Amino acid sequence: MNVLTENPFIICTKIVKSVKEKGADIIIVDFHAEATAEKIAMGYYLDGEVTAVYGTHTHVQTADEKILENGTGYITDIGMTGPKKSVIGMEIAASLKRFVTTLPEKYRVAKGESILNGCIFEINDEDCKLSSIRRINM
Repeated sequence: MNVLTENPFIICTKIVKSVKEKGADIIIVDFHAEATAEKIAMGYYLDGEVTAVYGTHTHVQTADEKILENGTGYITDIGMTGPKKSVIGMEIAASLKRFVTTLPEKYRVAKGESILNGCIFEINDEDCKLSSIRRINM
């Protein structure tokens, strides 16, 4: 983590406490982070404190959906919605040029058939814990 930024674990603790004090009983956290280890750690860190934690940012759906020991739903990355034949939704040629030459190249959204990724969290109304979690990949 960059030392010039706030620690997301400490900030998340403050936010969760604040929304609980305001009466929220269902809390879903979108953790927009690059590293899968950070996302996994946040899931365990918030287990039992929030209803669900899902990761975003990498645009690649993971197959690790689960309900953690204390009832929090978790998946490392829910994936993306966008062009199937692409580099995270962008034209392949432009992406390759950036990586091969290390020169800037304007990203353009790829065309063609699209995919839809996501996750369905089924929440028990009585205890606000997850009763099931299911990935969407269409």
